[in-house]
Amino acid sequence: MKKCTSTLLIVGLVLLLASCSKSSTEELEQLYTEASIGNDKVSVDPIKTEEELLDLVNEYRNSIGLEALITSEPAYKYAEEHNNYMISKNSLSHDNFEERAASIAAETNAQKISENVARFYASAEKTMDAWVASASHKQALDGDFTHTALSVQLDKDGRPYYTQIFIKID
Repeated sequence: MKKCTSTLLIVGLVLLLASCSKSSTEELEQLYTEASIGNDKVSVDPIKTEEELLDLVNEYRNSIGLEALITSEPAYKYAEEHNNYMISKNSLSHDNFEERAASIAAETNAQKISENVARFYASAEKTMDAWVASASHKQALDGDFTHTALSVQLDKDGRPYYTQIFIKID
């Protein structure tokens, strides 16, 4: 009986976590569809887009009275790895976030970690607009964080994938 109860509890927790990620992902996909209507295929420079988007994030945070985020080099590899994962799956996701967060926390002594993801946006501005328009992504932007890592990578068709990790280090 104890084993059955534990199994049901775990299944319920997994379903709850999956539903949170799914609604957030569906919301972002809808925003992408709206943002990309009428766009021609464009070329994205990942490094330049990373810089521009990080600047936009920090400008936004300053505009609402929050400190700018400091770049975390140790966390960058996790953002990059997650982009590679999403590209390999051809899907937007927060899969394996708990493991990623635990590794980042172990390396940086982080107290709190969150992330935003996106794909196919043709510019840093459109990505930022979508994140601000999404309640769950805006929550990370508005969060009590001190550091960040932001990776932009292109799939084989030249479409960008975005992962931004938010970290609080005391």
